[in-house]
Order: sequence, then C-alpha cells, then structure tokens
Amino acid sequence: MTNRMGLAPTGLVLLCAGGAVLATGLGAFGPRRAHRPIWPVAASRWVAAHGWFWPMVAAIAGTAALLGAGWLVALVRSRRLRRLAIGDARSGRTRMAARVAVRTIVADVTEYDGVHAVRARLTGRAVAPRMLLRVTCPADADLAGLGRSIRDEALARLRAALARDDITGVVIFDVVPERGDGVA
Repeated sequence: MTNRMGLAPTGLVLLCAGGAVLATGLGAFGPRRAHRPIWPVAASRWVAAHGWFWPMVAAIAGTAALLGAGWLVALVRSRRLRRLAIGDARSGRTRMAARVAVRTIVADVTEYDGVHAVRARLTGRAVAPRMLLRVTCPADADLAGLGRSIRDEALARLRAALARDDITGVVIFDVVPERGDGVA
C-alpha cells in the first residue's frame, strides 16, 4: 500500500507535466508559446559552453530510470515461500515444499461448514512464515466461528505437524450472497 501511495502522486504529477509540455508544443496555448525557446538565451549559452552538462543530465535520468525499474521489480517480486523447514527453522535440516503445507490447510478449511472455496499461500521468511488464507463463504456464515475453527483447528494441526509454533495466519473472508437472495 505504501508503494502505491508513492507511485500514484508521482505518476500523476509526471503525467500532468508531460501533458502540459506536449499541449504547449502543439500550440494549445497559442503559437507564440509553442515557438518560444525552452531556455533563455543566457542559459543556452551556458549549456553550450559546458560540454559535461548533457552527459550529466543523461546520467541522472538513467539513474532515476534504474531506480524506478528496481522499485517496480520489488513490487512484482513474490514473497512466497517455496521451501519450509520442519521443526526448528534455524537448523534447516529437514525441508519440505511449502505447497504441501498449503494443500493440507486448504483441504482442512474446505471441509468446514459454509466454506465454498479456499485459496492459500505461504509467505514471509523461513524463520517467520505466515499462512495467508482467502476463504469464500455465504453471507449468512458464522465468520467468527469459522475464524476460530481455522485458528484453533486447522492452523494448530499445521503447526503440530510441522513442529513449528512460529507459523502465523491471516484470514480474509470473501462473502458472497446466496443465489436465492434476490441479488443480481
């Protein structure tokens, strides 16, 4: 969320500035402004006298582009765990594919009354894994009861099976109306 709060205003400012420059160049604010030099004559002379100016501008722009690309890669990069240690995470002796733990908890939670679908993934770090569950259920489902069952039964079984008390869980409920509720 923090990244979006930084990217949105930055993108909006750059879009508006680019649009204003493009509109000026195309004559939207009159032909006089469209043909006026961007720089004052004194600034143009100074730039012409200093050969390092444009390479420096290119280096700064390239650095900004690389930082922006790195930021986007960091946003896209998945924090999904691929392997999970059984027992003490620091020892790392016995490992298993994280998808096995995900399938196990999905199978457990799918069996609960009122649950239509479950999606799960294991995120975080190997020493502090977190199970993210997205549970789809009807509008009349007992969400508090489902949450307790997931915490006290499904996650507890997973922790016991893996001998890992450090696995935390986050549950997001997607509530869907029943077909006969008159909602289109």
